[in-house]
Amino acid sequence: MNDRPPPAVRVTAVIAIALTIAACGAGSPRAGTRTDPAEAQAQQETLSFARCMRAHGVPSFPDDLDYQNVPGIDPSSPAFTAAQAGCRHLLPVKTAPAAAPSSRAEAKLLRLSECLRTHGYATMPDPRPNPPPQGGTVQADRYSALFGEGDYWIGIPKTVNAHGAEFIRALHECHANP
Repeated sequence: MNDRPPPAVRVTAVIAIALTIAACGAGSPRAGTRTDPAEAQAQQETLSFARCMRAHGVPSFPDDLDYQNVPGIDPSSPAFTAAQAGCRHLLPVKTAPAAAPSSRAEAKLLRLSECLRTHGYATMPDPRPNPPPQGGTVQADRYSALFGEGDYWIGIPKTVNAHGAEFIRALHECHANP
């Protein structure tokens, strides 16, 4: 199953990290010392992000990214969410790209779905990469259960009693645990 938080939570965490980085370098340099180029770049990116947020409909967004207690800023508002999406590329700390799904997990679940088909479950689908469908969606309503490993999952069709003794026996025959 997918343990990654939703995008809004990840962006908020990145802003918090960026705020920490900006705060670490917020003091003025002492006479005779040089400003670290990476620190200066992070400060510039922080300022660029703040300006972008203001230009995209969050006029009171502060330069230091510490917006948590600023009156008039609602992080769950459509304006804030849209501004965040439009300005994300300017954050001084970039989020790591999602890792490619594991071919090992896919191969293991592919063998399981093929094995279950040979054990009488002809409608068993092949595995799919995460994220699995969310409850209440049309896609989720097609399945009685989800069986996952790593970053792949198999949706057990509603026509299959995923908790029945016959299916459990087939799982064991296919070297999988319910």
